[in-house]
Amino acid sequence: RLRDAVKGGRYHAPDALGGLAPAALAHHAEARVGMLLDSDEVVRYAAVETLGKLEAWVLAQHGAALVAMLSHDDEDVRFAAVETLGLLEPEALSQHSGAVVALLDDSWHNVRLEALKTLFRLEPAALAQHAAAVVAKIEDPDQGVRRLAVEVLGKLDVAALKRHEAAVVAK
Repeated sequence: RLRDAVKGGRYHAPDALGGLAPAALAHHAEARVGMLLDSDEVVRYAAVETLGKLEAWVLAQHGAALVAMLSHDDEDVRFAAVETLGLLEPEALSQHSGAVVALLDDSWHNVRLEALKTLFRLEPAALAQHAAAVVAKIEDPDQGVRRLAVEVLGKLDVAALKRHEAAVVAK
């Protein structure tokens, strides 16, 4: 029934699940992860949105499924997946940070922005591993992406910033 409701373009069933207490919602997490593989993009998007309402420790168990959605053809699904990954605790997020960095070259500026927001949640040491990719976004065609890249770089410690000083100054 849930699949039929969502395929009809109606998000009432996933919204109802999202209204459950986090502990109750956790019991439905695996079914939502299974929906990530559905052939209908609307169903996949609704699944990612519902997964985003889980507690971070439960969501961390499904990180690999969300990472798989980061390369999806539909930009809204990529956006929802990276937004949902951004809800992970920094340590759990760091396991998937390489996949998030790949979205910095996404064709849609909103996906690039959300990827930067997600990377901002990393601890400075984990973020430092991706500093070169963030520095490159200082020249992004979108002004919002450029601004956020500078903010993200501001989270780095002095030693990490010094390693990229020449590249930042050149841009």
